[in-house]
Amino acid sequence: MRLNHGYALRHTLSLNGMKIIYSGLRVENYNPKRSPSFEYTNFYLTLKSLFSAEVIEYPFDNILKVGKRWFNKNLLDLILREKPDLFFAFMYTDELDVETLDAIKRKTKTIAWFADDHWRIWNYSRHYAPHFTWGATTWSMAPAIYARYGIKNIIRSQWACSPREREPFDFAQDKLFDVAQGKPLNKDINVSFVGQRTEKRANIIEELRRAGINIYVRGWGWPEGRVSEEEAVKIFSRSKINLNINDSPNLFKPKYLARLFLRRSMNRFVPSLNFLDNFQSWRGMSVPQIKARPFELSARGAFVISGYADDMDAYYEENEEMIFYRSSAELAQKIAYYLERGDEREKIAEAGYQRTLREHTYKKRFEEIFEKIGLR
Repeated sequence: MRLNHGYALRHTLSLNGMKIIYSGLRVENYNPKRSPSFEYTNFYLTLKSLFSAEVIEYPFDNILKVGKRWFNKNLLDLILREKPDLFFAFMYTDELDVETLDAIKRKTKTIAWFADDHWRIWNYSRHYAPHFTWGATTWSMAPAIYARYGIKNIIRSQWACSPREREPFDFAQDKLFDVAQGKPLNKDINVSFVGQRTEKRANIIEELRRAGINIYVRGWGWPEGRVSEEEAVKIFSRSKINLNINDSPNLFKPKYLARLFLRRSMNRFVPSLNFLDNFQSWRGMSVPQIKARPFELSARGAFVISGYADDMDAYYEENEEMIFYRSSAELAQKIAYYLERGDEREKIAEAGYQRTLREHTYKKRFEEIFEKIGLR
């Protein structure tokens, strides 16, 4: 690793001479306490480690040091000098000027990964998508909505798991192995949830606890605190039941109502006068979305009960590869049912694990995207 162009980091590997420039956040929401970011771990590191390509990272985080104007100028200079085969951006806010994106698009293929399109498509994604050669979305309804605005360069993709979640697992012995210790991990946690605390998640956890279900909880915002990636995967492995709670916010809380008049710009909020787009975005926040966690859990051979969202049954066969719930009362019932049925849990977990390794890795996702955009 060496510094390149002041703020770009170069990693040379050995896609057949292909060169990729990647931009995204290194830390969550520009918060150094939340490092590394999801996209850095799962997108940048996957591109860097799994493909025979030269990957140059140009992280958004540096915009706070040099300012937006110079950040964009330096990016365009980097593109002109390096002549990459692809510019890949995991979009966050308004870091990239559309004039810069148009200039880059004239020089090479570009693709933007748009997260949270179930609410961001109206006041964010659709305004940036035309300035890329391609855009990727995880929401099933997004391509049709983009098309209403004349935007047809959209690829439907999905979250997945990264290789780091694929530790040795032996279903024949019903054991998950701690690689560092070289010994099996026992399933000594009945039910666990690892993820950021939200008001609705806290209410669901409390409701389950009142029903007599003991749940081990960790993550940002919980009194029990955050966990490292290594610690998280051990919790997944030790748990008989792993929960993925798909919650939607209370839209009438002040911080969400404020989104009608404000938009995020890097690490702050600024006024936004586009009320109609903001209203559609605000309303879309209530739409349940598919998250990465079910894929990450299944990659560990874990038994998963997940909130149903969008077209989850297109990725896992319900009751065969993963269990879905549609209300907190149903969730409590299914937890109680499966806690008493270890053999059934393991059969479902193994089927989900095999489906994940076969179809739901980021390597697989990127290969499909590269094929569609003509890079293979």
